[in-house]
Amino acid sequence: MFTNYIKITLRSLYRYKLYTVINLIGLTLGLTCGLLITAYVFDELTYDRFHQNADRIVLLQQFENNATSGGKLGTDIKQRFAQVEQVVRLKKVRPLLTHQTTSAYEDNFFFADSTAFDVFTLPLVQGNSRTALTEQYGVVISEAMAQKYFPGQNPLGQRIRYDAKHTLHVTGVMRNLPGNSHHHIDFLANYANANELVGYDVTTNLWGGSAWTYLLLAPGTKPEAVEAQFPAYLKQLNDPNVGVWKLHLIPLTDLYLKTDLIAPNRLTYVTIFSIVALLVLLLAAFNYVNLATARATGRAKEVGVRKVLGSTFGQLTRQFMGETLLFILLALSLTALIVPALVPAFNQLAEKNLVLSTLFTPTYGLWLLVGIGLLCLMAGGYPAFVLSSFRPASVLKGAVGQATSRKTPLLRQSLVIGQFAVSIVMIVATLVVYTQLDYIQHKQLGYNREQVLVMDLRDAAEPVKLRFKEQVNRLAGVVVASRSYSVPGSGALIGDKLVSDYAPAGVTDLSMSRQMIDDDFLNTFDIKLKQGRNLDASRPADRKAFLVNEAAMAYFGWKNLKGKMLGYYTFEYDQTGNYREVPQRGPVVGVVADYHQKNLRNTIEPLTFSLADGAAGMLSVKVRPGAVPATVRQIEGLWKQSFPDWPFDYEFIDDFFTRTYRTDVRTGQVFGLFAALAVLISCLGLFGLATFIAESRTKEIGVRKVLGASATSIVSLLSRDFLKPVCIAIVLAVPVSWWLMTQWLQDFAYKISIDWWVFALAGLLAVSIALLTVSFQSVKAALMNPAKSLQNE
Repeated sequence: MFTNYIKITLRSLYRYKLYTVINLIGLTLGLTCGLLITAYVFDELTYDRFHQNADRIVLLQQFENNATSGGKLGTDIKQRFAQVEQVVRLKKVRPLLTHQTTSAYEDNFFFADSTAFDVFTLPLVQGNSRTALTEQYGVVISEAMAQKYFPGQNPLGQRIRYDAKHTLHVTGVMRNLPGNSHHHIDFLANYANANELVGYDVTTNLWGGSAWTYLLLAPGTKPEAVEAQFPAYLKQLNDPNVGVWKLHLIPLTDLYLKTDLIAPNRLTYVTIFSIVALLVLLLAAFNYVNLATARATGRAKEVGVRKVLGSTFGQLTRQFMGETLLFILLALSLTALIVPALVPAFNQLAEKNLVLSTLFTPTYGLWLLVGIGLLCLMAGGYPAFVLSSFRPASVLKGAVGQATSRKTPLLRQSLVIGQFAVSIVMIVATLVVYTQLDYIQHKQLGYNREQVLVMDLRDAAEPVKLRFKEQVNRLAGVVVASRSYSVPGSGALIGDKLVSDYAPAGVTDLSMSRQMIDDDFLNTFDIKLKQGRNLDASRPADRKAFLVNEAAMAYFGWKNLKGKMLGYYTFEYDQTGNYREVPQRGPVVGVVADYHQKNLRNTIEPLTFSLADGAAGMLSVKVRPGAVPATVRQIEGLWKQSFPDWPFDYEFIDDFFTRTYRTDVRTGQVFGLFAALAVLISCLGLFGLATFIAESRTKEIGVRKVLGASATSIVSLLSRDFLKPVCIAIVLAVPVSWWLMTQWLQDFAYKISIDWWVFALAGLLAVSIALLTVSFQSVKAALMNPAKSLQNE
């Protein structure tokens, strides 16, 4: 019996070659998209879950919208809270590392407590995890860095220079972390040496240090239970700075997906892509159902004969379900051949490091089987029921065609409507995403970002920074150069506590952001001065003066600058290690136009500006048009003179800006790819239906042509039947797509409005695609010789 089923199925596949190819392509595309998206979503959902204690690790957040905290805060909480089992601090830096001829700035260098190996799962392939981070000037490196700095050598005990000032020795080699880790760690150095090597205190203060602080909670402890004790804890500290703290615990497993501290919108994108994967599979299943029910009339006599010969409803149902399963297994086989070849390109597009083997675990293998079963039921259930329920008497009398034609068109039209509604929603979404990204790329940001290159001088001595800036400024190709704490668009600012005397009435949150600049900053970035004057480094009094932006004027309720003063607190330590607040007060001498210091997801916040000191380590250079290559070479020459031990490293502000939104751009590209595939799958189904309809109406078309119908009228007649469901799909898709994309845009403080032309263009594309898809078969049928179509009558 089983062999007979296989033979019948293979004969059917061979007889209806076109439908076989269409179904195979549709199912293969659907399964390929589904598997790639599943790998993408799985990678996102499993971020940081490779740590054995992932469910008990939390990040200590001290300030709102900031992941770091004071160096002493975590260790102090460990001493005071019994529910905190262990604590580890990670301080990220970007040092220049050198070994023999290999020299590079390393972005993934961290100072870490020795408890890092107790909190996180960081297996060592060489070295002892209990001592690796307790040795003086010890550093643990990743396998990738061992190959980079010590190829073909045993890294243990090897020396490596840190910023050309200190020497570290390798105490361990750890396995490369998976790609779905929120920190990509290549180096872990002893935290006890951090103050000396970084050059400032990152260990003994509560309010600074910029350390990522992680707590390992005792089993069964909820983060909320610890957070509930924070208000009492802050009172016990009696620290003058607690007024601007926002202590919060973020579970490690939520850090990437549910916050914007690592990457924006990740949970939103995971949800969207999960829905896309399901919809693409549904589209492929719809195709199968449509074509199978459309072919029902052609297979009616086969069913009738088999029923007369004794086949039962169950046997026929199993037969047709078996055909569906065979289709899916064939499509899976093709998918298994295609996906491995596509993964490298998909990884490059999505900036991932996906490995499909992670999906082939027992758990996900079970889910794959369940998914195949559901797809089989979804795609084959209804066609099997329709075909198996034919009555032999009606079939053999030839009446089944009319019965089938009355029952199935509504289903087929509904499926076509569903397919194109999904496709239109995805087209609209793609258009909105790209329009928003184009808006971001071209929006007036309040500063110039063209032909401005930036260099990081934070590790240089103050006299060397000043001399290098002066030398660069004298170059013919340089318009002006400026030093600042950070550059526009980076989001980096100094967090101050406002002197309470100057706080607006009723304001209890005294936090205020500050940018340190020199007197060339406004000219370098073409930032407009709206009132007053610029800061002047030649005026000693301006060392305590301020500029403010327009948002700050509105925040303080000021109309003009007459008599306006501002101040922030700095801190003074005594011999016991305690500190007190010391106000830094000064006049406000100017107002600058608002510009976007952060990205466009954030509104422009009140901002103060003060003259740069030693912490202003970014040098921005505005280059004359047409002089960029020559000027960059000249700057490189000056760099080698001033910093002979450092590789020349620079970046254009334009590139920095592009990198800020790279995740959104990449996500838009991935989404656009799958939207195109969804449209392609829908078109395959429509093409198959058009072919079937044209074949089933061959004699009708012949009669019409004999009676004088033109080819144009016949093409119009055949195309009209397909345009109706597409138009209905447009009506259904417009409100759904508008709501979905409005929700997506809520994450941007500055965004486009979704104009009517987006929906009009999506609808026009859908109609055009549908017409192009069916026109080939319609024209072919309309041009057929009527004598040929009527010869069997």
